[in-house]
Amino acid sequence: MRTRLLACLVVVLAGVAASAARAGETEACASFDWPLQRELAWFSAPDLPRLASGATLPPEMPGAVLALSAEAQARLPLTPSREPKPETRGGVLEIPAPLMPGIYQVTLSEKAWIDVSQDGTTTRPPLASTRRQGCPGIAKSVRFQLGTRPVTIMVSGAEADSIRIAVAPAE
Repeated sequence: MRTRLLACLVVVLAGVAASAARAGETEACASFDWPLQRELAWFSAPDLPRLASGATLPPEMPGAVLALSAEAQARLPLTPSREPKPETRGGVLEIPAPLMPGIYQVTLSEKAWIDVSQDGTTTRPPLASTRRQGCPGIAKSVRFQLGTRPVTIMVSGAEADSIRIAVAPAE
């Protein structure tokens, strides 16, 4: 009897701990400087397309899983504005010209550096960024002022072989 009671207590405590962890994750995901619920939904979609580095994100797709390679093989068109750490990975995503100029946000599922260019020779300065630990699925989001020219997004300094990335007008 005592063993059963102890086993029940362990199960209950494990459930309470799991519930507290989920509550902490929910709180972390809601504490970014701007709402990222749509990006969380996009990133959790089972049919999120996988794109090779250098591919173009079609306008009807808000996000994708971008394949990354070792920085030396990533063939980034510009030098990253932040020196990548050794043994990290990078990749490039092309975006068709936005129909309307405005503030757009680039959101990543993992820690990495983001550089954005619209002229192929310079990177645009970020307007703002937000990142939080403890939110499964999103590590950071960076906002940029974009015009109506094609966009090149360079990801560098990533530790994973791939990264979820979303590009959308700021809400």
